[in-house]
Amino acid sequence: MSEKTEIAVLGAGIVGLCNALQLQREGFHVTLVDRAPSPGRETSFGNAGLIQPDGFSPILFPRDFRSILGYASNRRRDCVYQTSALWQLAPSLVKYWQKSAPASARRTMIANIPLFAASVDAHMELAELAGASDQFSPKGWTRVFTNEASFREYAAKIGLLKSRGVSADILSPTDVFSLEPDLLAKTVGAVRLVDQLSLSSPLKLSDAYFRLFLKNGGRFVRADAKTLTVDSDGKYSVLTENDAVTADKVVVCLGPWSDDLLRKFGIKIPLFVKRGYAVHFSAQPGAQLHHSTSDADGGYSLTPMDEGIRLNTGVEFASRDAPASGVQLARVIPLARKFFPLGQQIETVPWVGSRPCLPDMLPVIGECQHRRGLWFAFGHAHHGLTLAAASGRLLAQMVKGLTPFTDPSPYSAERFA
Repeated sequence: MSEKTEIAVLGAGIVGLCNALQLQREGFHVTLVDRAPSPGRETSFGNAGLIQPDGFSPILFPRDFRSILGYASNRRRDCVYQTSALWQLAPSLVKYWQKSAPASARRTMIANIPLFAASVDAHMELAELAGASDQFSPKGWTRVFTNEASFREYAAKIGLLKSRGVSADILSPTDVFSLEPDLLAKTVGAVRLVDQLSLSSPLKLSDAYFRLFLKNGGRFVRADAKTLTVDSDGKYSVLTENDAVTADKVVVCLGPWSDDLLRKFGIKIPLFVKRGYAVHFSAQPGAQLHHSTSDADGGYSLTPMDEGIRLNTGVEFASRDAPASGVQLARVIPLARKFFPLGQQIETVPWVGSRPCLPDMLPVIGECQHRRGLWFAFGHAHHGLTLAAASGRLLAQMVKGLTPFTDPSPYSAERFA
């Protein structure tokens, strides 16, 4: 006999967890569905642990010919591609390039601002309820530069963003050394984004949110979301290990796997992925990294985590399920050892995850216009952790029929019709 629920949230990463919690806060009975035995172990696991309320300026595809040639050479550290994936990715990358034009990029930024502005408050509300407020540390994020030209270019960009409320400090080499005295690199300066919050373990936050979800009466079941069906009465069902869950509404929070399900229902969304790698290191004896720090010219970041110092790479364009490549890590790890006194690598096998992206770098949030009761919350690109709680709040308000805190139309899937 199937289990009945009002809403089934498909996917138990940080976006799914936050959507489930926000729907519970609006009074809905929610069942959380995931194929993994525990939440937060896939795409949500290996990020840099930053809540970035100032991250509303989209990461764009390069527009000038010289930059495009540089990326096409496939010799960069911040961005690489697997040649075998280019034919498959070409249509999405062309759309990405088109949506990176100045007018489109400005529309994305304007649409982003309300979500990012609500990101910290929305997380802190949930964290307080989950007893996890102490996991958030106001340490900011420091982008360190070793190249004078790139430092000046980024500092100028930050100067423009300050007019939209971004809080940032321009640091001299002396300031950088005072902040991180164990850095080895000869720096020309840094930009410190002071409003960003750091987590020492994104997984711990997922676990805390999951405990709150269960405490609130939520149910968690293991199931493959691709088994989702809808009957003639508009009821949705997904097969579980033992039987099935039947729901009036479902919310697709499957991140990079969302299009696998949507294609089954004839829904085409130009979703593509930007993969990234993470690996942990110990610090050499006596050395300590105090803040999340990016080697802006090296194309990687270092973050002190419970597991060690987490090195996160930039972007790899590849098929979502392609075997992991060691190219990007092989390029940045030697640089990282010259940047900070890293000790032993802790894992033998690095983590690899896929950031779910849409060409305009905006998420999809809202109800499918062609299938009542089918809701979307995916495509948060580089900012799934940052936007999870705020976008979950927006979706829950829409499902409840309340006035949403911001206009949801920029996030509608209909923009791809």
